[in-house]
Order: sequence, then structure tokens, then C-alpha cells
Amino acid sequence: MKREANMAGGLFSSKRFLLLMIVFLMAGTVLFLTLSQSTAEVNKSTHLQQNVVVGEPKKNAGYLIKDQLPADERITEKPIQRKIEIPVHKPAVRRKNIVDNSGAMLYLQQYRDLFDARADLSNVDPNKNSTIVKWWQAAAMIDWYIHSPIRYKCENRVAVGNWHICQDSKYTIKPPCLVYSFGINFDFSFDDAMTKLGCEVHSFDPSMDKETHRRENNSTFHNLGLSNTNTDGFLPRKDGYVNKPQVWKMRTLKSVMKELGHEEKVIDVLKIDIEGHEWAVIDNMMETGVFKYVRQFMLEFHLFPDWPVKEDYVNLYQIYTRLREMGFSEYAVGPHPKTLKEDKFNNQGDSEYVNIFFEQNNNLEL
Repeated sequence: MKREANMAGGLFSSKRFLLLMIVFLMAGTVLFLTLSQSTAEVNKSTHLQQNVVVGEPKKNAGYLIKDQLPADERITEKPIQRKIEIPVHKPAVRRKNIVDNSGAMLYLQQYRDLFDARADLSNVDPNKNSTIVKWWQAAAMIDWYIHSPIRYKCENRVAVGNWHICQDSKYTIKPPCLVYSFGINFDFSFDDAMTKLGCEVHSFDPSMDKETHRRENNSTFHNLGLSNTNTDGFLPRKDGYVNKPQVWKMRTLKSVMKELGHEEKVIDVLKIDIEGHEWAVIDNMMETGVFKYVRQFMLEFHLFPDWPVKEDYVNLYQIYTRLREMGFSEYAVGPHPKTLKEDKFNNQGDSEYVNIFFEQNNNLEL
């Protein structure tokens, strides 16, 4: 009997010991899980403080970057590399030449007094394109552009026929060099001077009614005109240079460069004097991106009494503005006599530019 009692007491002690062991193990497990969760929260908090949003892409310099997963969610011991997704069409970075046109306010006031005396100029800002909305406002701004102070001081301006080139170090014209000259009217003085300098020269003028040929000085004349479209059946308007019906072959500058094997080559000097067609041509050159190949640019602007029509003046002003802002800075201007009467309005001028954003890089061949 006593033996059975002792055995019962021993059994009870063993059960109590096992129960205590189970309690201690459960308490240890709970404590371990609590500490692990706290450590994970600390790691996650630190990760978030580093400005990384898990699972969402962030924008960075035009690309989408997917971030690494936090340490407690990794399924491999190897570091996860950032994945860079490059967009198919990355927009080009366009540089803009900031131009101060505050001086144009005097021209706007003069034109207001001449053409619309009751007009209010309080909302017109010559430095904001959107505020120029009337034909005479656009005409005043174009007049300012033709007469405004030069924006690049050329230290070495050299006469070449009836134009000039700037021979400063960054813009020096020397062989091998390529010259396009549009608008000749039998005056090859500029073209011949550039040929003597050692350049490859191409002269264009369909109004002369001469066939394409190689000239004696090895320059080339082309019976071809410059336009914003390609056509073999252009009918020109009658003016001082065209007094009988003609049919012209016309090409865009991009097409001319392709046909002559000059794609992506530098045009060291581009001269355009095409009696009012320059506006549409310049707009097309901007759209097709060929201006980046032009080192120096000679241009004669035309506003005739009957053409272009005054309804287009605001658009013409915007084209002229974009040309100045995209990096073409005048080193010389030559205003012509003007007529400031609405029914006989006429304004013309010559400008000689350097492309201040021109870059001679590896993909521009000479």
C-alpha cells in the first residue's frame, strides 16, 4: 500500500515537471516571435526611410526604375539588380536661347498708333508669344527682329561677294566645306567667293530657266527650287523675277541633301533668298530637324504688300521667334527701306547668323 502511494506521488511530480516545461517552452516561443517581428519592423522602417517605395516604379531622368525588395522579403541570397526600362522614344532635350525682346515695345506702340489707335497694349508682352494676336502686332515684332541689336559679336567678319561669313574660331569656314546657295538671279558673287575659299558649292534657282550644269569653277548650278514640299509641277507667282508662266521642280532641304548625297553632313554656310517662300521653308526645316547641320545661315526676309497675306503674320512671327530661340544669333543685319501703310505694307531685311548651339560631333560628316 505504501509502495503504491510512493509511486503515485512520483508520478504526480513527473507530470507537474512536464507541465512546467511545456509552459516555459511556450513562453520562450512567444518571446522569440515577438523579438523577430520587432526586428522585421525596424528593418522595414529603415528601408522606407531611404525613400524606396516597394512594388511601385519611380521616375528618374526619363526612365522607370524598379527598386529592390526589402531584405525580409528576399527569396535569394544574391543581390537583386535594379531593372532599367528604357522607353522606345526618348524625347530630345531642346536647348533654348533666351532672348529679351523688351525693346520691341516701342515698335508695338508705333504700329498701334499707325494701324489701330484705340487698341489697348496693357496685355501685350513682347516676351510672350501668346500675347501677339493681331497682324500689326506680329508685323511690329518682325520689324523689331530685323532692326534689333545683334546678339553675337563676330570678331572676324569677312565679305564674300554680297554677303559675309564669320571666321571666329568656333565657326571658321575652311576646306573641306559645303555651301548651299538658294536664290541667285544671275548673281554668283557669293557662290564664286565661297568656291575660291575651297568649298564645295551648290547654287539653286529655277527662275533663271537654266539647266542643271557644272560651272567653270567646279561649282554646280541646279535648276531646282527650295520649298516645304516635294513637287515637279510648282507654278510660281508673278513678281520682279518671274514675268512669264513657268513650272518649277521644288524640294525640301532634307530631300536636297539626300539627293546630293549630303545626308547628315554639315552645311557650313546656308544662304536663302527666295522672295517670300522662306517662311514655309524655315518651318519645314525645323520640323525635319536639318537646322542642326547648319553652321552659318544667311537669310533675307520678305513681307510684300500682297504676300504673304496679313492673316498669316502671327504665324510668321512665331516661326521667326523659334529660329532666334533655337540658337541662331545675328552677327549682322541689313534692313531694307519699308512702307508702313496697310494697303502697301512692305518690309524686308537681311540677317547673317551663327548657330551658337552647333556641335561638330562624330555623326556629322564633312
